[in-house]
Amino acid sequence: MKVVVVGGGIVGLFTAFYLQNEGADVVVVEQGEVGGWSRAAAGILEFTRFVINRINVKSYPWRYFKMMIRGDARVKTWDWGWIRAYLGVWGKDPPQEMWEAIKTLGDFSWRQYRALAEVKNDFDYAEEPLYEVGVDVGKALEEAKKDPLAPRVEAGKCCGREALAYLDAAKLSTDAFVERMLRELRGVQFVKGKAQEVAGKEVWLEGGDVLRADAVVVAAGYWARKFGVPVAPFKGYGFLTNAKADKMFIDMARGVAIVPLSKYTKITGRFDLDGTDNHSPSKKVLQRAREILGNFDVVATAVGYRPCTPDGFPVVDRIGSVVVVTGACRLGWTYGPALGKLAADLALGRRGVEALSAARFIRSR
Repeated sequence: MKVVVVGGGIVGLFTAFYLQNEGADVVVVEQGEVGGWSRAAAGILEFTRFVINRINVKSYPWRYFKMMIRGDARVKTWDWGWIRAYLGVWGKDPPQEMWEAIKTLGDFSWRQYRALAEVKNDFDYAEEPLYEVGVDVGKALEEAKKDPLAPRVEAGKCCGREALAYLDAAKLSTDAFVERMLRELRGVQFVKGKAQEVAGKEVWLEGGDVLRADAVVVAAGYWARKFGVPVAPFKGYGFLTNAKADKMFIDMARGVAIVPLSKYTKITGRFDLDGTDNHSPSKKVLQRAREILGNFDVVATAVGYRPCTPDGFPVVDRIGSVVVVTGACRLGWTYGPALGKLAADLALGRRGVEALSAARFIRSR
């Protein structure tokens, strides 16, 4: 069986990984560097911390507006279809089956990362607490008790400040992990090109080439809007630096995440609704980080676009004859293994997870 996967980000790579393990002949189409858009992420894995994806709770638009006023967020991409869908789910709680699906995604992904690290930990995998500073710790502890995913949390200290410690967390080097996946996928064909259209079991590339397969998986983030899935690009920036840090933490007031790795310290920030090529806000991330860590040098910079659905929950579904997987928002790396497995299963003719279908947005199918 031949399967074409459109999109070489972390979810696309895991989709190819599971398809290859099932004996499929896999072709991955990526217009840029394989894993390029995913490398910008912090590399924080938050298996029970779905609260960061709840962008449709009633208070979120006001919080986002305040971020914009401070200069820590901006809106440059106006997708009116996405906004209409957002208004439709704003303030609504997800059903229990959605939470059950998310818990299953987290459990599966955690096991997969552990298994890969046990074979060879060449991607700086480590399970350790994630600290949130700049929050009301008492209030956060109370809110965690009501969380459907029951995250393990406790009060702690980080950077000389009170902090909330999430215990169900891990970290990895996104750059090293992409390289690991490329080694795992030596039997996969990578085609550098831009997909213009997917028509049934054909992928039409810019320039006129056509790829034909028995199944097509689209794991190309924002591009999935072509299939009617409301998904928006929330841009973020990642920096490899020589900054010094002892713990993995997020400064909530400044909107910056800090992840110490074996060779570098990863610094990430921003959540801009911005699909443009103007990356000037990256300077603000470094400014915020230096307010915390002092001066440091930047070794490398990356840009990424988090594909977010209006309710923050991912979509893994067969739309027509095409499998579409997108919308993991800030948790693409956290749920990458599980989303890739679900997409691979759908491509191989198996059943999906109804709670994660696109039906909640595409009612006319």
